[in-house]
Amino acid sequence: MKKTIILLSLLTAGVFISSYVSAQSFTSLQYTVGIPFGGLKDHTNKVSGRGFTFEFHKEVAPALSVGVNVGYSVFYEHKPYGSYTRNNATLTGIQYRYNNVFPMLVNAHYAFGEGMIVPYIGLGLGTVYDLRNTNMGLYTIEENNWHFLISPEAGLLFDVSAGTSIKLNVKYDNAVKTQEADGFGNLNICLGFVFNSW
Repeated sequence: MKKTIILLSLLTAGVFISSYVSAQSFTSLQYTVGIPFGGLKDHTNKVSGRGFTFEFHKEVAPALSVGVNVGYSVFYEHKPYGSYTRNNATLTGIQYRYNNVFPMLVNAHYAFGEGMIVPYIGLGLGTVYDLRNTNMGLYTIEENNWHFLISPEAGLLFDVSAGTSIKLNVKYDNAVKTQEADGFGNLNICLGFVFNSW
């Protein structure tokens, strides 16, 4: 995992100190709705409306930009009174389950054409930190894991002025299984603003 983080840091540094200093850059902030899959859904089955995504990109060729993407989402589920088994222990009570998910990616976008509405596709590689809590009465079970992350993306850009666009996209964060934790998926639906600068 350390090698992945070092590689991502080097790639990120390359984006910011590349020879494309005069190229157009894009900064965006998006509201994110997350839909859990796999191991994430097993723990917190509810759709999350508590998330955001920040992104910075630089144009490296016509229609192609490269940058970084970081996000944060909180998944929560209240489980009714009942008996819950974990490993060799069974506890009875009400459970409050939380997942705090922090994806960090280096990604690339390719835009199709120009105009008022521009479709694009993208792919990101990186890591995700998953902090998982299960609260039951006075007891808390906490797990925290790092996963390698692959994140394909598709979306639309709607121009609203010379330097501002509205961005609507769908991104699937696929967290790879590790020795300590199962893999999981998170389908993100994002809506926000993109600010262009030279």
